[in-house]
Amino acid sequence: MFRMLDKQKIKFQPNDISNVDDASHLEDNFSKIETWYFDGYFNDNYSMVVLINVLHINGFGFVLTSLFVYKDAKPIISIRRRVPLKTFFGSTEDPIIKIGDKTIINYQGLDKKTGFWSYNISMGDTTNGVNLFFVQKNKSWKGNTLLGQWLAVPLFDVTGSLFVNGKKLNVTGVGYHDHNIYSLYAPFLIKGYHFGKIPLNKYNITWANVMNRKGFDQPIIVINKQDSYVSVDPCNIQFVVEKELRNNRKTIPEIFKICVNNEYVNLSVKCQMNSIHYIHFPALNYWRYHIHYLGELTIDSKKINIDLIDISELLRFF
Repeated sequence: MFRMLDKQKIKFQPNDISNVDDASHLEDNFSKIETWYFDGYFNDNYSMVVLINVLHINGFGFVLTSLFVYKDAKPIISIRRRVPLKTFFGSTEDPIIKIGDKTIINYQGLDKKTGFWSYNISMGDTTNGVNLFFVQKNKSWKGNTLLGQWLAVPLFDVTGSLFVNGKKLNVTGVGYHDHNIYSLYAPFLIKGYHFGKIPLNKYNITWANVMNRKGFDQPIIVINKQDSYVSVDPCNIQFVVEKELRNNRKTIPEIFKICVNNEYVNLSVKCQMNSIHYIHFPALNYWRYHIHYLGELTIDSKKINIDLIDISELLRFF
């Protein structure tokens, strides 16, 4: 699954973003797939994912909306809808997304002191749904991968409510958001990707491995501090699979290691599947992991122990 990348392959170069970058871009291109993704990991071992996928072909297409809520890494709510593109509204100036008369993503503006954003995320209803407030905690970035454009806001403080079978649950925790744009022909060139993040408060690690059909991968690691970020040279990244399993007729990683070794950063973390949720989408296979990360990060002459669970995803086209 994971392979080392030689020195001639593409380095991921993140850059600063504005709120316009996270807004809708459907008018910019004849055809594309655009996604908005939010997740949260909360107290009492609840977690959730909100996902909006828009397929756009010259004014035609459809929208897939998904809400998943987990307890102890097992799905307890799964709400998925497919609606016509005409029901979708996306602001071209701010990250505000509506489906019909329901606002799902509502950008709350910029904090003048920190320069960070906040969002209100709402999907479902008071029987089964979420109403959450995301407050950005470190710097966001964007860049181009082999698949397309990737924008990430790597760490939030999240508060609000989950509604499970009519019961309201107040939650606090950490969250993540990304926004992806890629062309309709990208799946014919790219095999898929594996992605995750390790929220460590002051330091935050976002990792990915984009798999090309020609046989090479693009490993990506971006390490955030509160007011800065750095992309690790792919020559210094190793993804090593230690154990695999079969799931839905595919071989996927069960245990793997992520290692970085250069003059600034040393990272060694074992990633073990805590649970897996297979979700079928048209023309692709998608596995959502809850991963137990165990290891350590040495950065800025500080050693930080890693022992936490967070959400990851593995996607393979076709």
